[in-house]
Amino acid sequence: MLPVPKSTQLHYQLLTVGPKNSPDQGKQILSDNATQKRNEWKNKTFDEFKVQTYKEPFEGGKYIVNGDTPILNQKLLQEFFETRIKESTNSRGGVRTKLTVHQVNGQDAVWNSVEKQQLTYCVSKTFGANYEKMKSDMEAAGNAWEGVAAVNFIYVGGEDDSCTASNPNVVFDVRPVNVNGQYLARAFFPNEQRSSRNVLVDNSSFQLDPNGKLSLRGILRHELGHTIGFRHEHTRPDSGACFEDNNWRPLTSYDAFSVMHYPQCNGKGDWALTLTNIDNNGAACLYGPAQGFTIDTSICQGPEEPPGPIACGPKTETVVGQSVAKNAEQTYGPFVVVPGTLVEVVMHGEANPGDPDLYVRFNQDPTTTAYDCRPYLSGAEEKCVLDVPTNGTAVHVKVRGYSAAHFNLTVTHTPTH
Repeated sequence: MLPVPKSTQLHYQLLTVGPKNSPDQGKQILSDNATQKRNEWKNKTFDEFKVQTYKEPFEGGKYIVNGDTPILNQKLLQEFFETRIKESTNSRGGVRTKLTVHQVNGQDAVWNSVEKQQLTYCVSKTFGANYEKMKSDMEAAGNAWEGVAAVNFIYVGGEDDSCTASNPNVVFDVRPVNVNGQYLARAFFPNEQRSSRNVLVDNSSFQLDPNGKLSLRGILRHELGHTIGFRHEHTRPDSGACFEDNNWRPLTSYDAFSVMHYPQCNGKGDWALTLTNIDNNGAACLYGPAQGFTIDTSICQGPEEPPGPIACGPKTETVVGQSVAKNAEQTYGPFVVVPGTLVEVVMHGEANPGDPDLYVRFNQDPTTTAYDCRPYLSGAEEKCVLDVPTNGTAVHVKVRGYSAAHFNLTVTHTPTH
């Protein structure tokens, strides 16, 4: 039997439907078990959830939910539990009819117009005998997405000797791990900080049945889909099974054959994990089409953006020596911005800075539940880089004390003439 993710936390890959079940029977079995699993958590505590959530057993290891989705720290895991499990045990949302993109607080978590062309990565030489295969299959997996969308995965071989999560010379690292089949591989979403931007590949990915459809290359196609913001297609209520949470936005009609759909989650594809026509158009719709690729407008539609005001050059504003008490807030701005430009907000702390949290929002003050960017890391090193949306006129910044803290803040934005 092929090794597949076997994590036991709230991940709704509960049964692989056997050949004796009809599609409708299989759908009902999976749906019933998913509902049962949600209800099991209705009256349980975060501590109980944490104990049953797999955590990678190495330095910097993350909690793994939904099979291959990493959560950086306990702070974020508790938020996931409170907002995505406890609050959604009785709710799966309505059926949506439009590939699915990851969202953070209602905003698409995607690379901005500059970043999408500079998705640099290294491949660790600690893959040993599998090193050349990893390089080849990463290139092929990247080419699949580059062939349809205006994204660019760039291999930087000169960083392979120091291909770690702390390497600042690449956007992400590709490394081997041994998690005993808890997952085949896992990746990240674009909103995550550098230390969390890793594609980790378990030993089980090199022990696949050579006569089966599942391959390392297909696994990497799926994982690179996550790196550019795509969620599991079976996260949608349309699939009837393996539903995860509501942090997504539909880009196309539901695609049971999608590279982002697990076959046992009511998918109709196989374990080859190839991009479908709907995947191709969804990616092109989100990032713009690759050269030579034409979007099928019947699959993916979007309004044309009107021209914005004329911009000046970028302007940098810095405030230093700031402090905030636990649960208190400091606000900054608004800073005038122009649609289509970039805005960068960087928070930095000196020695023993405490734990301030950065919040950024366009056009109005951010809150703890309404924001366009919130890294929510431990410590004071946080950064937000955002494309200004079509309706963006100003950016508002807030720092809230998770604990008492002190920090400096730098805002780079492009105002109008």
